[in-house]
Amino acid sequence: MFWRDSWAVAKKDLMACLKDKVILMQILILPFVVVFGYAMLMSAMNGANQTSTKDDMKAYYVNAPEQFAAVLTDTGYRLAQESEIDRIKEEIQQKKTDLLIVFPKDFKLKQGSSDTENAAALDNIGLWYNSEKTSSQMRFSEANILLNEFQPKAFTINADTAETYNFGDEDFMLKNVLGMIFPIMVLMSVFMICMNLAAQSIAGDKERGFMNTLLITPVKRTSIAVGKSLCIFITAILGGLSAFIGMALSLPQLAKTFGSEEGFAFSFSDYFVLFAVTITAVFVLVGILLIVSTLAKDIKQATTIAPIFMLILMVAGMLTMSDNIRELIDNFGIYHYLIPAWNTMRIMQEIIAMKYDGVCVLITCGVNLVVTVVMIAAVGKLFNRESMLMDS
Repeated sequence: MFWRDSWAVAKKDLMACLKDKVILMQILILPFVVVFGYAMLMSAMNGANQTSTKDDMKAYYVNAPEQFAAVLTDTGYRLAQESEIDRIKEEIQQKKTDLLIVFPKDFKLKQGSSDTENAAALDNIGLWYNSEKTSSQMRFSEANILLNEFQPKAFTINADTAETYNFGDEDFMLKNVLGMIFPIMVLMSVFMICMNLAAQSIAGDKERGFMNTLLITPVKRTSIAVGKSLCIFITAILGGLSAFIGMALSLPQLAKTFGSEEGFAFSFSDYFVLFAVTITAVFVLVGILLIVSTLAKDIKQATTIAPIFMLILMVAGMLTMSDNIRELIDNFGIYHYLIPAWNTMRIMQEIIAMKYDGVCVLITCGVNLVVTVVMIAAVGKLFNRESMLMDS
């Protein structure tokens, strides 16, 4: 009887959502578009920086010796005359041109030293650029690398290709950034949908007066609470699946764009673990939204309070970007995974970095499920309060 009544309430609300094409599109499409679209935007921006053509390059060189001129020309730099130097400098100042390289006449390579007198005798190559323009700063760095290849060398550094000099993960920074962005994007996209649905389902019914009618029916209030919760959970699962697909498809593409395919070679089990954590995290969010909607007097109040919790999650995700804070957080060890919501942000970052522990995943999912059940019970208790009927 209890579950039959609960499912009847859930079915009624669910059919109302699924029959509305706008809501249905939001549930199935919006999370995917938010996550995948943002990832593709990151990919496109990085690709644009890496694929600037020679024709687009606004960089010039003057008086370059033959061996320098060949390399600079192949890289896309253009030959300019001494009479054009002042004009090009002015264009760089106005951010119309990126770089100017001027070699002294009769330029010759010399072996320098730390001795000030000998160093002063070296020919100087001038590089004019504008650090306020991104492309100009990039060209300056690029030119420094090119010119350093021609400098006489007294010794080499890390020249043995068979030796591994870097003991860390070369893709750490990229994984750290993606580990901060993706959990927030996934949870935020599902949060946006469920916030409105939860507000309409409970606070909306109170505002329209329908809740009073519903509460005086023979159906138990706990059945009503579970039924409405069940409807939001089903839509949240669909939204979470949509967001997860967007994340799963975009991770390999981002890795390819940033040249880190090997560092993001996820297996089926990795994706399954990521999916399980995502769904249980969505459950916690839904539980929070249901409690907020149950306590709120109307839709406006519910949708005003709910975003505060999403803001807390965003701040929690960004905390790991600081090395000092990350070291401090690491000292808590396994206790991370006992804190609802925070545990999700933490474990998703570790999964994306491919440095997660299966036990921590189980603890995270278990804690999220337990907290979800507790919050559903809390919603049922709130529905049984007489004061709620009076406020409706």
